[in-house]
Amino acid sequence: MASSVVPERTMTKRGHLKLFDGFRLEIGDDRIHLADSAQRLLAYLTIQGPSPRTVVAGSLWGEAPEERALGSLRTTVWRINQVVPGLVTGEHRELALASFVSADVTEFAHRVTARLTDSGTRSHDLPNLRIRELLPGWYEDWVVFERDRLRQLHLHALEAAATALCMGGEYAAALDTALAAVRGDPLRESARRAVILVHLAEGNLVEVHREYQRFRALLAGELGVEPSGRLTSLVTGRNDDRQYGAPAPAVPVRLFDRPEGGEYTSVVQGPVR
Repeated sequence: MASSVVPERTMTKRGHLKLFDGFRLEIGDDRIHLADSAQRLLAYLTIQGPSPRTVVAGSLWGEAPEERALGSLRTTVWRINQVVPGLVTGEHRELALASFVSADVTEFAHRVTARLTDSGTRSHDLPNLRIRELLPGWYEDWVVFERDRLRQLHLHALEAAATALCMGGEYAAALDTALAAVRGDPLRESARRAVILVHLAEGNLVEVHREYQRFRALLAGELGVEPSGRLTSLVTGRNDDRQYGAPAPAVPVRLFDRPEGGEYTSVVQGPVR
């Protein structure tokens, strides 16, 4: 075998590589079936970007001696390019995914990053409310790290969208978006704060209390800790966090029992004295 890498050719068909919820490669209208080793190589190049051959071989065949790992890499590249010519390209000892193939992971990261820098989110431009999993069942370190990175990016996007929507008065969409963040990570306080602030903006104090109590009980049961002082102060009306157009508090309303006895109070309008 003279060379395992085919120069990239002009393709009449575009390709799309899907890594969320499982591996799927499509070229035009055709689904391409590949061996596990080929799937892992394409996923690695998509996630890591163009990479030196030695690094790719060590990451995917790390248990084998270097020469054997490089041999396995050459064979895998050759087999991929036999199925889809030019799909893996090589230049200056690096391997890369061909430019005629797009990837859902890359598109998602670019789209979410753009949303995070745009404060003008509206209900017709919401991030996907379902947090999808990157390559479920894959446990390589480079997959696990990227899976968590994309999940965190998605959660931040949901919270930011909830903020923008609520500040724009789109409360239903804001609440739905904030709740999607809570579903993605029920123990995440910033997601709970987004839900609570929407309820505050609408003046739904009972819902504020219910959400806080649910979160407090969950934290106590799972971790044995209390919500942060910042969140508690927000709910009891004892801080200046007035985002989302939330009303300034004033009228005491029973919230929950203090551990040492007595009760906290929340409020509805006007400053707390």
